[in-house]
Amino acid sequence: MKRVFCLLMGAVLAGCASSPPEYQRPAAPVPAHWLASDAESGQADVAWRRFFVDEGLREIIAQALANNRDLRAAVANVQAARAQYRIQDAARLPTVQLQGNANRQLTRSGDPSLAADSRGVSAGLGVSAFELDLFGRVRSLSDAQWRRYLASEAGAQAARVSLIAETANAYLTLAADRSQLAAARATRQSAERSLALTRERLRLGAASALDVSAMNTVAQQARADVARYQGLAERDRLALQLLVGAELDEARLPAALEDKPYTLAALPVDAPADALLRRPDVRQAESLLRGAHADVAAARAGLWPKLGLSASSGLSGVTLAGLLNTPARALSLALDASLPLLDGGAARAGADQAEAQRLAALAAYEKALQSGFREVADALSQRQALAEEKQARQATLASAETSLRLAEARYRQGLDGYLSLLEAQRTAQSARQQWISASLAEAENMAALYRSLGGGLEDGSG
Repeated sequence: MKRVFCLLMGAVLAGCASSPPEYQRPAAPVPAHWLASDAESGQADVAWRRFFVDEGLREIIAQALANNRDLRAAVANVQAARAQYRIQDAARLPTVQLQGNANRQLTRSGDPSLAADSRGVSAGLGVSAFELDLFGRVRSLSDAQWRRYLASEAGAQAARVSLIAETANAYLTLAADRSQLAAARATRQSAERSLALTRERLRLGAASALDVSAMNTVAQQARADVARYQGLAERDRLALQLLVGAELDEARLPAALEDKPYTLAALPVDAPADALLRRPDVRQAESLLRGAHADVAAARAGLWPKLGLSASSGLSGVTLAGLLNTPARALSLALDASLPLLDGGAARAGADQAEAQRLAALAAYEKALQSGFREVADALSQRQALAEEKQARQATLASAETSLRLAEARYRQGLDGYLSLLEAQRTAQSARQQWISASLAEAENMAALYRSLGGGLEDGSG
């Protein structure tokens, strides 16, 4: 017994000496500063209800968070992962079972004197095959499952932030296409008025059939634009409805992309490492990395002896009355030890596989950081340019609309020909389309920045 005890203690000390080091968060493989940033410094955990300032957009986002089926599936996966962790963690405690048995055996032969009738009743408590976790194998498996649960939770948060950003983009795209539709309708009305005026001038001999044909071409093109943007706006509405997961209330939908704020004008951005570590996908990747680290510990612990404990205690008797009155007591205790000697290298290969998977998880974590850095840097680098472009497009639109009004007035008075009016109409239409596109790009850029920073907290739920 002394030799067995010494061998077991030696195995315990060797296992402790060979255990992997504690997890240390890897250094972030990203630059220490953003490449370009005009953002304010400070915490970027801005709740989405404060970041999106348009009330209609906030109501649509809230509806999407309540009804989107993909998000519901992600939440269900989190619940399943937590249940799986509870199953794994239960292995750290012994399983106690209440056992009962009643039997009767009747033996008959040709000689009646040799007939036998045996009966028995037993009841007791038992602990079966409980592993004494001397080397931390079971604890490491439980920790690995806990990290996978946290990874699923972070994945659900990433799905939530993505849904918020996608819903905002779909809402803004619908608003932009409805603005394009309104502009196309205004152009069609202007073209139809000009066409009617040209026909009247033709009747009076002040215009030619060529003038009427040219004006009719503009009017038909405007009709085509109206039909095209009607189709785009309906497609946008259906796409938004799919994200929301329920029927849309038209009162909550935008009539046009108005010149008003939809989001905060600025979003605080911390240093790269601090900002990126809040991203749900980065937290998910790190949880998977920590789970892989725990798997390595479990695989290494599997190279050492496994000690199992089983025990039972109970009462037995010939009949139920005997079991209650004069029972026979029984107690058993067993300690099992096993150590693989010749397994073809399977245990060592399992440890090597776990280490390789840890390295793959490390690479995935570092890639998540690098991808996140690029997304934030791209969004920050475009902010100033998009703001300046929108201002320039707005000034161009104002000048083009002024030129169009003057051209229409001069054409009605017969001071200019139809070519000047056509050019002014085309310029004004193009300027409005470009202003709408620039306004949409600026709003989408802010939503992209919010998404790339991982979103913010809302009532403690993220």
